[in-house]
Amino acid sequence: MQIRPRRRPVLLLAALGLGAGLLLAAALSAPRLVAVLPGDSARDVSSKASLRLTFNRPMDHASVESRLLIDPRPAGEMHWEGTTLVFQTSEPWPAGGHVAVRLAGGARSASGLPLIGAVAWAFDVGVPRVIYLWPAEGPADIYARALEASDPARLTSTAGVLDFRVTSDGAALVYATQVSGGQVELRRREFPTGADDALYTCPTGFVCRVPTLSPDGAWLAFEQEEPGTAGGPSGAVLSRVLLYAVGSGDAPFPAAAVDHSTSRPSWSASGWLAYYDHSLQAYAFLTRPSSAEQAADRYVPNALGDRGEWSPDGESFVFPELAFVAESPVDETEQPPLFYSHLYRLDVRSGAILDLSGEKGYLVEDAGASYSPDGHWLAFSRKYLDPSRWTLGRQVWRMRSDGLNPEALTDEPGLNHSALAWSPDGQYLAYMLFDQTDMTRPAEIWWRSADGSAGGVLVVGGYAPAWSP
Repeated sequence: MQIRPRRRPVLLLAALGLGAGLLLAAALSAPRLVAVLPGDSARDVSSKASLRLTFNRPMDHASVESRLLIDPRPAGEMHWEGTTLVFQTSEPWPAGGHVAVRLAGGARSASGLPLIGAVAWAFDVGVPRVIYLWPAEGPADIYARALEASDPARLTSTAGVLDFRVTSDGAALVYATQVSGGQVELRRREFPTGADDALYTCPTGFVCRVPTLSPDGAWLAFEQEEPGTAGGPSGAVLSRVLLYAVGSGDAPFPAAAVDHSTSRPSWSASGWLAYYDHSLQAYAFLTRPSSAEQAADRYVPNALGDRGEWSPDGESFVFPELAFVAESPVDETEQPPLFYSHLYRLDVRSGAILDLSGEKGYLVEDAGASYSPDGHWLAFSRKYLDPSRWTLGRQVWRMRSDGLNPEALTDEPGLNHSALAWSPDGQYLAYMLFDQTDMTRPAEIWWRSADGSAGGVLVVGGYAPAWSP
């Protein structure tokens, strides 16, 4: 008798293998949440931080967005960057608060496969701190101090920090510091991890300062002072705004014509780069910086060349400008001022300009505008110039961002108030205070409630206040 082979176990094993393979294939093709920022149990998160969920494959956008639960949930908008869902807040996370996030089950990939189970995590928002340089009389480092803290935290230990800027998302600061050999290095320090990395080393004999990162972190703009290159008297210094593609290893290139002296680079939240061109006596604005000596998209004549301020949405730029008095509006027996300075607001796309300081000829010295985080208010420094109201120092003022409802927050004629900066929650202002009647008194950093009702000294001998969201 011929014995036939037993095929049932073989077929069974084949079926089991096929089933296992299909299950494995399904598991491998199933969508997964592979990364979240801020991460679970993260602490001291910036109040301006965006929430980011990254998946391993393209997702059905509506199925994910409808299942994302955030408590508490500030106002904001969602958008996608490839396989990453970004929730960008339009108001800050609650300072010192606890945020719980949950992605409920049922979200699907673009091919219809479900995300298995729900995912939950939480993070803690940091308390706003004033960031500043100290001491003023020697090599400085960067410090941070919360309003209620008794002691400051030292953020850097260097041979001397020249200056710094907080990034637009509040996640880091970039700073210029002296290093061994006399060179200057531009570095980035992360909040709150403390990770500190070099971005660019300035050539020997040159000084780099005013570093500022584009909102996407791709471009670093900074000033480079080049001794003896201005074509003028021996020792003349030419300052150039340079652009460096971060991490590319390429040489930085000048934003303007190579023979133009430029300074004060600043990025808007919408990606515009502004800088001041001393050779043209004008602010220059670029929409997409990309190449050397690129022509600006817009020039705005300006004789003063002082610091300007971008609105939070990145569409308006406020700057001071000088004007000369044509006719004296005061009693002829009194000596009238020769000039005044007003604040002007530029709509960067249309080019429309609005005088925020009042009617033409209004005799004030307005400067140092700073936008509130919601864009509704401007804080600034004002000094009256007509003899009947003249004061030795500038006072802290605020007004609506359209110039309406101006009001003084301080009335200390002998003290000069400058370098105003809003806290991320819009509740406080930090600023520099100088005693104009006693020049031996060290400069101080003060805080004040946004309505002017309370305030106090924060740092003696510090300068350049900003906020860590």
